Amino acid sequence: MITLGMEEEIQVIDEYGQLVAHDFAAEFAEAELPEGLMDREIHRCVIEVKTRICHAVPQLLAALRVLRAQARRRAATQGQQILIAGIHPTSPWQQQALHDDTGHPHYCRLVDEYRDVARGALSFGMHLHLGFEAGAPRMAVMNRLRHVLPEVLALSASSPFIEGRDSGLHSWRHSLLDRYPRMGTPDVWESEHDYQTHVRRLRSTGCLGEDQGLWQDLRLHHRYGTLEVRIMDTHPDLVRIGLIATLLKWEAETLLLELHAGRAKPVWSRACIDENKWRARRHGLRAQWIDWHRDEVCSTALHFERWWARIAPRAADAAERNYWERHLADALCQGTFADVLRRQAQRHADWRTTLQWMAALACDDALLPRYAEAS
Repeated sequence: MITLGMEEEIQVIDEYGQLVAHDFAAEFAEAELPEGLMDREIHRCVIEVKTRICHAVPQLLAALRVLRAQARRRAATQGQQILIAGIHPTSPWQQQALHDDTGHPHYCRLVDEYRDVARGALSFGMHLHLGFEAGAPRMAVMNRLRHVLPEVLALSASSPFIEGRDSGLHSWRHSLLDRYPRMGTPDVWESEHDYQTHVRRLRSTGCLGEDQGLWQDLRLHHRYGTLEVRIMDTHPDLVRIGLIATLLKWEAETLLLELHAGRAKPVWSRACIDENKWRARRHGLRAQWIDWHRDEVCSTALHFERWWARIAPRAADAAERNYWERHLADALCQGTFADVLRRQAQRHADWRTTLQWMAALACDDALLPRYAEAS
């Protein structure tokens, strides 16, 4: 019912593990592959990979694995490595070069408008695109898909450190991004027409460029027509990424069925969702979650158990359901990558050892799900 695509922002580092500018001018034409393509971002220490349109999570993971390997090879040609996390733990933004010359007018405009907000938003996210069949009630789905944004943020959280300090949070990335206007949890929209009318008003008044859309945690993409989930930190583990993609795909499919049957529950306000978003940012997978349908606070275990029971019938077969059920249980037991990174940093007296460990993780491609081996 739903197609998938992913964008991932990958850090480029030098031999000491620090962020370093990558030169995309050399052999840039070779960046396109059958699995997708690679591109620049506003900071020159970023390689952004974009998968092709995929019809299943195993295809998405396979494409992402190939693109990560290609990014590693591109970095290696310039004596560099890659690192995957929501924020680099130590590198300050003030030392990072930008694509802000005359050859990159889009980035010039962003820096001109947002100044140090743009320069300082040195963060790395992954965006999942959910594609729907023509005529699907995308806005009704989007209004309710907002409810689970904090949960997938918690599953992806990988940015506890900023410039060598422990922020005390599991995802500091949103502390940088939320400085931009028109960010965060989207509002509730009555229809796609109302949403698009608002975007056109922002363009006509100069708030957005002609080819720009909103940058919120979830948006109706202005060119592709997908629902783009933008809230997640990047994560080194492909299996964790597959779990997040599966949960979001099944949630969207379940919402379509509930809407069709007239069983869709009420939509939560932005204010309610932001309460859970803060808990996800602060406590990760140890949060106490608010179920706003019940006005009830519950543990992570109970909260995810309820979510799983509702969406797991979307699995294609028992093997697929059992596979992701096991990995969800593992994720809740292991915690966030922020937890893992904190423990790793505590073991070592210097950051260089931890950064080398993170770079090694970026080279460790997970196997694809066993249930998909025959497909």
